[in-house]
Amino acid sequence: MPPPPPPRVIAVDVDGTLSLAGKPNLKLIAWLRARKADGYKLHLWSSAGETHARSIAARFGVTALFDLILSKPGFIVDDQGWSWTKYTRVLPIDQMITPPELAQ
Repeated sequence: MPPPPPPRVIAVDVDGTLSLAGKPNLKLIAWLRARKADGYKLHLWSSAGETHARSIAARFGVTALFDLILSKPGFIVDDQGWSWTKYTRVLPIDQMITPPELAQ
């Protein structure tokens, strides 16, 4: 039996992804708007914390685009350890042209 498809949730990093040298990544924002229209849930997160993520989203005028804005976790408690990551895919920002389920 094949594994289930990845959940229709996209977690987006702030620095170096949404924000490039302090400027909004307009190509990524357009891609995210299209994924939101496709029914994906969008989460914005940052290892610099929730306050930083919210500040950047507000500065770029994209707060409403995201369903959740939070800090990246410091700890993960999960019965699967790191094996839960088999249900996720990392999409480099230069591949923001296809829906996530099509990316390999």
